Amino acid sequence: MIQTGGTRTIESVDENKEIIVDAENNPITERVIMPKIEGAIVIAEGGENAMIKTNIVQAVSAVTGLATHKIQVFKMSN
Repeated sequence: MIQTGGTRTIESVDENKEIIVDAENNPITERVIMPKIEGAIVIAEGGENAMIKTNIVQAVSAVTGLATHKIQVFKMSN
Protein backbone atom coordinates (compact mmCIF):
# COMPACT_ATOMS: atom_id res chain seq x y z
CA MET A 1 0.00 0.00 0.00
CA ILE A 2 1.40 3.37 -1.02
CA GLN A 3 0.43 6.41 1.00
CA THR A 4 0.86 9.89 -0.29
CA GLY A 5 0.97 12.83 2.04
CA GLY A 6 -0.09 16.38 1.55
CA THR A 7 1.79 19.52 2.36
CA ARG A 8 1.12 21.61 5.41
CA THR A 9 1.75 25.32 5.64
CA ILE A 10 1.87 26.90 9.07
CA GLU A 11 1.73 30.65 9.39
CA SER A 12 2.47 32.49 12.57
CA VAL A 13 1.34 36.04 13.12
CA ASP A 14 2.68 38.13 15.95
CA GLU A 15 0.81 41.31 16.73
CA ASN A 16 2.15 44.03 18.94
CA LYS A 17 -0.69 45.88 20.55
CA GLU A 18 -0.22 48.99 22.58
CA ILE A 19 -2.80 49.81 25.24
CA ILE A 20 -3.10 53.46 26.21
CA VAL A 21 -4.22 54.07 29.78
CA ASP A 22 -5.35 57.13 31.69
CA ALA A 23 -4.00 58.37 35.04
CA GLU A 24 -5.92 55.68 36.98
CA ASN A 25 -4.52 52.92 34.72
CA ASN A 26 -7.89 52.43 32.96
CA PRO A 27 -7.64 51.59 29.26
CA ILE A 28 -8.80 54.32 26.90
CA THR A 29 -11.28 53.10 24.29
CA GLU A 30 -10.30 54.02 20.76
CA ARG A 31 -13.66 53.17 19.20
CA VAL A 32 -16.82 51.26 19.97
CA ILE A 33 -18.33 49.08 17.27
CA MET A 34 -22.05 48.49 17.70
CA PRO A 35 -23.69 45.49 16.07
CA LYS A 36 -26.44 46.07 13.53
CA ILE A 37 -29.73 44.84 14.97
CA GLU A 38 -32.12 43.43 12.39
CA GLY A 39 -35.03 42.63 14.71
CA ALA A 40 -36.01 41.60 18.23
CA ILE A 41 -37.94 38.78 19.84
CA VAL A 42 -39.22 39.26 23.39
CA ILE A 43 -40.62 36.45 25.53
CA ALA A 44 -42.52 37.93 28.48
CA GLU A 45 -45.10 37.20 31.11
CA GLY A 46 -48.28 38.89 29.93
CA GLY A 47 -47.10 38.73 26.32
CA GLU A 48 -50.58 37.61 25.27
CA ASN A 49 -52.13 40.86 26.59
CA ALA A 50 -52.45 43.44 23.78
CA MET A 51 -51.70 46.44 26.04
CA ILE A 52 -48.62 44.84 27.59
CA LYS A 53 -47.46 43.72 24.16
CA THR A 54 -47.81 47.26 22.79
CA ASN A 55 -45.90 48.74 25.74
CA ILE A 56 -43.06 46.23 25.31
CA VAL A 57 -42.85 46.89 21.56
CA GLN A 58 -42.73 50.66 22.16
CA ALA A 59 -40.03 50.28 24.82
CA VAL A 60 -37.84 48.05 22.65
CA SER A 61 -38.31 50.40 19.70
CA ALA A 62 -37.28 53.40 21.81
CA VAL A 63 -34.13 51.70 23.10
CA THR A 64 -32.97 50.03 19.89
CA GLY A 65 -34.32 52.33 17.20
CA LEU A 66 -35.96 49.36 15.48
CA ALA A 67 -39.20 49.83 13.57
CA THR A 68 -42.13 48.36 15.47
CA HIS A 69 -42.86 45.82 12.72
CA LYS A 70 -39.43 44.26 13.37
CA ILE A 71 -40.25 43.50 17.03
CA GLN A 72 -42.21 40.42 18.06
CA VAL A 73 -43.53 39.76 21.57
CA PHE A 74 -44.60 36.29 22.66
CA LYS A 75 -46.19 34.88 25.81
CA MET A 76 -43.82 33.18 28.22
CA SER A 77 -44.96 29.63 28.84
CA ASN A 78 -44.03 27.55 31.84
